[in-house]
Amino acid sequence: MHNLMTNRPSALVLLGLAIAAIGCALPGVVNNSTPPTPTAAPTFEAPTVTAAPPTAEPATPTAEPSTTPAPAAEVHVTATGGNLTLRRGPASAYNVLNYMLAGQTALAVGRNQAADWLLVQDPAGGGKTAWITAASRYSVVDGGAQAVQALPIGTVDPAVPAYIRNCTFHPMRIMPADVILKEMFDAPNNMRAFHPGQYEAYDQNQEGYPKVMSEELREGETIDIEKDGLDNTYLCPA
Repeated sequence: MHNLMTNRPSALVLLGLAIAAIGCALPGVVNNSTPPTPTAAPTFEAPTVTAAPPTAEPATPTAEPSTTPAPAAEVHVTATGGNLTLRRGPASAYNVLNYMLAGQTALAVGRNQAADWLLVQDPAGGGKTAWITAASRYSVVDGGAQAVQALPIGTVDPAVPAYIRNCTFHPMRIMPADVILKEMFDAPNNMRAFHPGQYEAYDQNQEGYPKVMSEELREGETIDIEKDGLDNTYLCPA
Protein backbone atom coordinates (compact mmCIF):
# COMPACT_ATOMS: atom_id res chain seq x y z
CA MET A 1 0.00 0.00 0.00
CA HIS A 2 2.76 2.34 0.87
CA ASN A 3 4.62 1.47 -2.37
CA LEU A 4 1.58 2.05 -4.46
CA MET A 5 0.99 5.52 -3.07
CA THR A 6 4.64 6.36 -3.26
CA ASN A 7 4.81 5.54 -6.99
CA ARG A 8 1.48 7.19 -7.83
CA PRO A 9 2.87 10.51 -9.08
CA SER A 10 5.21 8.73 -11.42
CA ALA A 11 2.39 6.64 -12.76
CA LEU A 12 0.28 9.73 -13.40
CA VAL A 13 3.12 11.38 -15.31
CA LEU A 14 3.51 8.38 -17.52
CA LEU A 15 -0.23 8.24 -18.13
CA GLY A 16 -0.28 11.93 -19.17
CA LEU A 17 2.54 11.42 -21.63
CA ALA A 18 0.77 8.46 -23.17
CA ILE A 19 -2.48 10.42 -23.61
CA ALA A 20 -0.57 13.32 -25.23
CA ALA A 21 1.10 10.97 -27.63
CA ILE A 22 -2.22 9.40 -28.55
CA GLY A 23 -3.78 12.88 -29.07
CA CYS A 24 -1.12 13.81 -31.60
CA ALA A 25 -1.76 10.68 -33.60
CA LEU A 26 -5.58 10.92 -33.60
CA PRO A 27 -7.25 12.94 -36.39
CA GLY A 28 -9.29 15.93 -35.38
CA VAL A 29 -7.26 16.56 -32.27
CA VAL A 30 -6.19 20.18 -32.05
CA ASN A 31 -2.47 20.71 -31.77
CA ASN A 32 -1.80 23.85 -29.77
CA SER A 33 1.78 23.97 -30.96
CA THR A 34 2.74 26.91 -33.23
CA PRO A 35 1.82 26.04 -36.86
CA PRO A 36 4.58 26.17 -39.45
CA THR A 37 4.75 29.28 -41.58
CA PRO A 38 3.16 28.47 -44.98
CA THR A 39 5.45 28.71 -47.96
CA ALA A 40 4.19 31.17 -50.59
CA ALA A 41 3.26 29.60 -53.94
CA PRO A 42 5.81 30.33 -56.61
CA THR A 43 4.85 33.16 -59.01
CA PHE A 44 5.40 32.58 -62.74
CA GLU A 45 5.71 35.50 -65.16
CA ALA A 46 4.21 35.01 -68.57
CA PRO A 47 6.88 35.33 -71.22
CA THR A 48 6.68 38.55 -73.21
CA VAL A 49 6.07 37.84 -76.91
CA THR A 50 7.41 40.51 -79.21
CA ALA A 51 5.80 40.53 -82.66
CA ALA A 52 8.33 40.37 -85.46
CA PRO A 53 8.19 43.39 -87.78
CA PRO A 54 6.55 42.63 -91.13
CA THR A 55 8.95 41.75 -93.85
CA ALA A 56 8.83 44.41 -96.55
CA GLU A 57 8.28 43.10 -100.07
CA PRO A 58 11.09 44.13 -102.37
CA ALA A 59 9.92 46.91 -104.64
CA THR A 60 9.36 45.86 -108.23
CA PRO A 61 11.39 48.11 -110.47
CA THR A 62 9.20 50.09 -112.89
CA ALA A 63 10.41 50.03 -116.43
CA GLU A 64 11.04 53.50 -117.76
CA PRO A 65 9.04 54.21 -120.92
CA SER A 66 11.15 54.35 -124.02
CA THR A 67 11.60 57.88 -125.27
CA THR A 68 12.64 56.67 -128.72
CA PRO A 69 9.60 55.78 -130.87
CA ALA A 70 9.81 52.67 -132.98
CA PRO A 71 10.43 53.50 -136.63
CA ALA A 72 7.23 53.38 -138.67
CA ALA A 73 7.01 50.72 -141.34
CA GLU A 74 7.18 52.04 -144.89
CA VAL A 75 4.16 51.63 -147.14
CA HIS A 76 4.66 50.94 -150.83
CA VAL A 77 2.10 50.69 -153.62
CA THR A 78 2.77 48.59 -156.70
CA ALA A 79 0.81 48.58 -159.95
CA THR A 80 0.17 44.98 -161.00
CA GLY A 81 -1.78 43.73 -164.01
CA GLY A 82 -2.51 47.24 -165.28
CA ASN A 83 -1.75 50.93 -165.00
CA LEU A 84 -2.84 53.16 -162.13
CA THR A 85 -3.94 56.79 -162.37
CA LEU A 86 -2.19 59.44 -160.26
CA ARG A 87 -4.57 62.28 -159.37
CA ARG A 88 -4.46 65.70 -157.73
CA GLY A 89 -6.67 64.55 -154.85
CA PRO A 90 -8.10 61.42 -153.23
CA ALA A 91 -11.05 60.87 -155.59
CA SER A 92 -11.77 60.30 -159.27
CA ALA A 93 -13.19 63.85 -159.45
CA TYR A 94 -9.66 65.29 -159.33
CA ASN A 95 -7.37 65.95 -162.30
CA VAL A 96 -5.14 63.22 -163.66
CA LEU A 97 -1.48 64.13 -163.10
CA ASN A 98 0.31 61.02 -164.32
CA TYR A 99 0.15 57.25 -164.54
CA MET A 100 1.91 54.38 -162.77
CA LEU A 101 2.74 51.69 -165.27
CA ALA A 102 2.33 48.02 -164.41
CA GLY A 103 5.31 46.88 -162.33
CA GLN A 104 6.16 50.32 -160.94
CA THR A 105 6.27 50.91 -157.17
CA ALA A 106 5.78 54.17 -155.25
CA LEU A 107 6.40 55.10 -151.60
CA ALA A 108 3.29 56.30 -149.73
CA VAL A 109 3.71 59.43 -147.58
CA GLY A 110 0.10 60.09 -146.57
CA ARG A 111 -3.50 58.89 -146.70
CA ASN A 112 -7.06 60.20 -146.71
CA GLN A 113 -9.43 59.82 -143.75
CA ALA A 114 -10.87 56.52 -145.02
CA ALA A 115 -7.38 55.15 -145.86
CA ASP A 116 -8.60 54.02 -149.30
CA TRP A 117 -6.46 56.59 -151.13
CA LEU A 118 -2.73 57.07 -150.60
CA LEU A 119 -0.51 60.06 -151.28
CA VAL A 120 2.59 58.69 -153.00
CA GLN A 121 5.81 59.96 -154.46
CA ASP A 122 5.49 60.11 -158.24
CA PRO A 123 7.62 57.27 -159.68
CA ALA A 124 8.60 59.65 -162.49
CA GLY A 125 10.68 61.59 -159.97
CA GLY A 126 11.03 65.31 -159.57
CA GLY A 127 9.89 65.25 -155.94
CA LYS A 128 6.23 65.43 -156.94
CA THR A 129 3.42 63.66 -155.10
CA ALA A 130 0.03 62.46 -156.24
CA TRP A 131 -2.94 60.46 -155.00
CA ILE A 132 -3.55 56.85 -155.96
CA THR A 133 -6.42 54.57 -155.06
CA ALA A 134 -5.61 51.64 -152.79
CA ALA A 135 -8.93 49.93 -153.63
CA SER A 136 -8.15 49.15 -157.26
CA ARG A 137 -7.59 45.54 -158.31
CA TYR A 138 -4.43 46.80 -159.99
CA SER A 139 -2.90 48.20 -156.78
CA VAL A 140 -1.03 46.11 -154.21
CA VAL A 141 -0.25 47.82 -150.89
CA ASP A 142 2.80 46.52 -149.04
CA GLY A 143 3.18 47.38 -145.34
CA GLY A 144 -0.08 46.28 -143.76
CA ALA A 145 -3.18 48.05 -142.49
CA GLN A 146 -1.45 49.22 -139.28
CA ALA A 147 1.31 50.92 -141.27
CA VAL A 148 -1.27 52.60 -143.52
CA GLN A 149 -3.17 53.93 -140.48
CA ALA A 150 0.09 55.37 -139.12
CA LEU A 151 0.49 57.59 -142.21
CA PRO A 152 -0.43 61.28 -141.77
CA ILE A 153 -3.78 62.39 -143.18
CA GLY A 154 -3.36 64.64 -146.20
CA THR A 155 -5.80 67.37 -147.13
CA VAL A 156 -6.60 69.01 -150.46
CA ASP A 157 -9.21 71.51 -151.63
CA PRO A 158 -12.45 70.11 -153.10
CA ALA A 159 -12.54 69.03 -156.73
CA VAL A 160 -14.14 71.37 -159.28
CA PRO A 161 -16.89 69.69 -161.37
CA ALA A 162 -16.29 69.09 -165.09
CA TYR A 163 -18.88 68.55 -167.85
CA ILE A 164 -19.42 67.28 -171.41
CA ARG A 165 -22.26 68.80 -173.41
CA ASN A 166 -23.76 67.61 -176.72
CA CYS A 167 -24.58 70.55 -178.97
CA THR A 168 -25.59 68.46 -182.06
CA PHE A 169 -28.88 67.00 -183.22
CA HIS A 170 -27.54 63.45 -182.88
CA PRO A 171 -27.25 61.43 -179.65
CA MET A 172 -23.68 60.78 -178.60
CA ARG A 173 -22.16 57.86 -176.69
CA ILE A 174 -19.37 58.98 -174.34
CA MET A 175 -16.62 56.45 -173.73
CA PRO A 176 -15.15 54.98 -171.60
CA ALA A 177 -18.00 56.11 -169.32
CA ASP A 178 -20.53 54.47 -171.69
CA VAL A 179 -23.06 57.28 -171.22
CA ILE A 180 -25.50 58.53 -173.87
CA LEU A 181 -25.89 62.32 -174.17
CA LYS A 182 -29.18 63.33 -175.73
CA GLU A 183 -29.57 65.82 -178.60
CA MET A 184 -29.13 69.54 -177.98
CA PHE A 185 -32.91 70.22 -177.91
CA ASP A 186 -33.37 67.59 -175.14
CA ALA A 187 -31.70 69.70 -172.47
CA PRO A 188 -30.69 69.17 -169.72
CA ASN A 189 -30.20 65.50 -170.73
CA ASN A 190 -27.61 66.60 -173.29
CA MET A 191 -25.12 67.50 -170.53
CA ARG A 192 -23.51 65.44 -167.76
CA ALA A 193 -20.76 65.82 -165.18
CA PHE A 194 -17.76 63.53 -165.68
CA HIS A 195 -14.58 62.82 -163.79
CA PRO A 196 -11.45 64.35 -165.31
CA GLY A 197 -9.82 62.08 -167.87
CA GLN A 198 -9.63 61.19 -171.54
CA TYR A 199 -13.00 60.83 -173.33
CA GLU A 200 -14.31 60.04 -176.81
CA ALA A 201 -17.74 60.72 -178.37
CA TYR A 202 -19.43 58.45 -180.99
CA ASP A 203 -22.38 59.51 -183.16
CA GLN A 204 -25.25 57.09 -182.55
CA ASN A 205 -27.26 58.24 -185.62
CA GLN A 206 -24.67 57.23 -188.20
CA GLU A 207 -23.73 53.80 -189.46
CA GLY A 208 -20.60 52.48 -187.80
CA TYR A 209 -20.96 55.06 -184.99
CA PRO A 210 -18.14 57.33 -186.15
CA LYS A 211 -15.97 59.03 -183.54
CA VAL A 212 -16.52 62.78 -183.52
CA MET A 213 -14.57 63.90 -180.43
CA SER A 214 -11.50 62.85 -178.42
CA GLU A 215 -10.34 65.20 -175.67
CA GLU A 216 -9.01 65.28 -172.13
CA LEU A 217 -11.45 66.69 -169.61
CA ARG A 218 -10.03 68.59 -166.65
CA GLU A 219 -11.49 70.05 -163.46
CA GLY A 220 -13.68 73.10 -164.02
CA GLU A 221 -13.89 72.58 -167.79
CA THR A 222 -16.87 71.97 -170.06
CA ILE A 223 -16.25 70.15 -173.36
CA ASP A 224 -18.83 70.88 -176.08
CA ILE A 225 -19.49 68.37 -178.88
CA GLU A 226 -20.11 70.63 -181.90
CA LYS A 227 -19.72 68.17 -184.80
CA ASP A 228 -21.71 65.09 -185.75
CA GLY A 229 -20.82 62.05 -187.87
CA LEU A 230 -21.78 63.89 -191.08
CA ASP A 231 -19.29 66.67 -190.35
CA ASN A 232 -22.10 69.09 -189.60
CA THR A 233 -21.09 71.73 -187.08
CA TYR A 234 -23.24 73.37 -184.44
CA LEU A 235 -23.07 76.25 -182.08
CA CYS A 236 -23.77 75.60 -178.40
CA PRO A 237 -26.20 78.03 -176.74
CA ALA A 238 -24.56 80.50 -174.42
